[in-house]
Amino acid sequence: MTAPSAVHTGVVADHVDHERCINLEGQAIHVFQFNTPVYLAYEYFLEVPHILQMLPDMLDIQLYALDHYRLVVGATDGHGHAMAAVFDLQADFEEDRYMSLVPAMNGPTTRPRGMNFNGNLWAEAVFQPHRHGTAVEYTVEIELKIPIPRVLKAIPQKFLQNMGERAMSYKMTHMINGFVQSLEADFYRWSHRVA
Repeated sequence: MTAPSAVHTGVVADHVDHERCINLEGQAIHVFQFNTPVYLAYEYFLEVPHILQMLPDMLDIQLYALDHYRLVVGATDGHGHAMAAVFDLQADFEEDRYMSLVPAMNGPTTRPRGMNFNGNLWAEAVFQPHRHGTAVEYTVEIELKIPIPRVLKAIPQKFLQNMGERAMSYKMTHMINGFVQSLEADFYRWSHRVA
């Protein structure tokens, strides 16, 4: 039903600023293949909050303006510290062909609680007719700047950066695999209800 996924991770920047941070990026690509016409697959993906709730570790999704969403994704740093990444997104659509999410700069202001930090997320779904229905190429890219918790301040920056890159690679693989499994099962149920 699907084509293999690709996951890439790496370093966003090498510099250290006043607040020591780990700078990370990751990208995952997956091609879904559905036995339905393009318009039906596109209709399913229009339910942006429903699609995004299938991402693993999703804590909250809020609509704060027309086609603008705030996602809060949870994680741990591997040392028992709970963290949450906050992504503000704007959706863009081209009927039966394309939809995307890009970082939005107009998200509501919030008071950080605990170990929360902002990130950037880009997602894109491209719809193409396929001999058995529809192929949807889904790409997600994430950039994070994670403040180093006070308890880890004595650990060398390079060590933390390397550890962060390994964790990001694992997280991106976990995220795309969980998303693929949930979305395929949900799409199957949905397509049989609307058929």
